[in-house]
Amino acid sequence: AKNAAAVHPKPQDCTMSELGAAAAHPDYPMWSSLLRWSLAQGSDGTSASPQGPMSEEKRKFLEGALKAMGEDGAERQRAIFEAVQKFVDGAGDADACVDALEQLEDDAQDLDAARDLLKAGMLGLVLKAVDADDAAVSAAACGVVAVATANDAEVQNGAGQAAVDALLGAWRRSVAAEDDGWGRRALHALCATTRNAPMEKRYVEKDACEVLKHALLRSATKDGARLAAKAAFALQALLADDPGRKTHLGSAINAATRHLEAPPLFADDVAADAARRQLREHC
Repeated sequence: AKNAAAVHPKPQDCTMSELGAAAAHPDYPMWSSLLRWSLAQGSDGTSASPQGPMSEEKRKFLEGALKAMGEDGAERQRAIFEAVQKFVDGAGDADACVDALEQLEDDAQDLDAARDLLKAGMLGLVLKAVDADDAAVSAAACGVVAVATANDAEVQNGAGQAAVDALLGAWRRSVAAEDDGWGRRALHALCATTRNAPMEKRYVEKDACEVLKHALLRSATKDGARLAAKAAFALQALLADDPGRKTHLGSAINAATRHLEAPPLFADDVAADAARRQLREHC
């Protein structure tokens, strides 16, 4: 099941053949064991994941869950967790951390797997990677957050304001570094985490204008054009949901108007062209 359109039947509605097919999935032992481990801690996954290194107690429980998995799945997950943990602890390799985060992003395409990241406490560890000064690590971690929170209120609420604050920090560091590729990943994650979530109102009233205004004016390079396109989609969505937000997004709308008046530098960019067409309805 993918994040964008996931429909999950209640367990009692599943046929035996469907249950058998699910159990036969190669990742079933991995995620079901992680879920059993997290439920044993007494958490329902709705509270924010703590940021910071895992406690020794939780580490032992996680190791126990990993031992309950098949050998291949356990080894894969152990390597992923350790690569991210070592980096955020200051003793790991950035390339290994990026590779691990990219694997987590692939896993989080599945809605159940994304929720299990939250329940197993891994999302808090990913947010520590978002905080990294290393652009590649932070961008990869933003990718995990974006996929995990997209269209899923449970993961959005679990990520909470802590995720928004971490993503805003990554966004501002990308601006300082003039790294539009990193900025696009951070903006994507901000949009996914806040969309229709309890944190959206604060984001719109406090930070969205600053973020979108800057992004909309970054069209001079290919990466910048993609960042501006992402910002155009984001602004259009915010205004379509509530036109009254123009009060808080005035400067961003002015930047969008200038963005639309300037001839597109990359005419073959389909996403940018679509964003410009949609944004014209509000500017």
